[in-house]
Parts: sequence; C-alpha cells; structure tokens
Amino acid sequence: MQVYLNGKKMKFIDGGYEYVFMKPYQRHTQEEIPRPGGKLLIQLYDNGVQIRTLKTEKEVSTLINREVEVDEINRKIYILEEGSQVIPQSDG
Repeated sequence: MQVYLNGKKMKFIDGGYEYVFMKPYQRHTQEEIPRPGGKLLIQLYDNGVQIRTLKTEKEVSTLINREVEVDEINRKIYILEEGSQVIPQSDG
C-alpha cells in the first residue's frame, strides 16, 4: 500500500495516524463519495481545515490545506497553523 500526504510519500502504518489540530475545532462535517476504483472522503472543520482523502486498493492519498508534520513514532499528524514552530525530538 502506498500512502501520500500533501504530495509526499510516507510510511504505511497499520491502523493509520491520528490528526492533532493546533487550532481546536467545535464542529465538522464528513462526506464519503464513491469513485471508480475507490472512494473519496471529504472532511471540513469549522477552524478552516479541509482534508480530502482518496482511497483505492493500492493507494491512499490525502491533501490537507495546511502545513503538516508527521510523528511516525507516536502515529500522529500535526496540522499546523500559520506561525507554528516545530522542534523535532528523538521520541517523536
């Protein structure tokens, strides 16, 4: 299985990743649209974050309208806001 996030290939992890929002949200909507060979999942949040994921048998491709940082050790994707600073640590 190939996995892409914002156009960059990333490591497949069974069970997936958890999204961590730097700016909290109160409400969100989610819609799943059947597509030829797979499905498209659209998630819209009231903090302005939009996540679109296309899933097929061989590939998962996700686009998030923010800069992101991936913590593969703890299986988290941090969705950053403008002005966020990232300080990498050896434990994730």
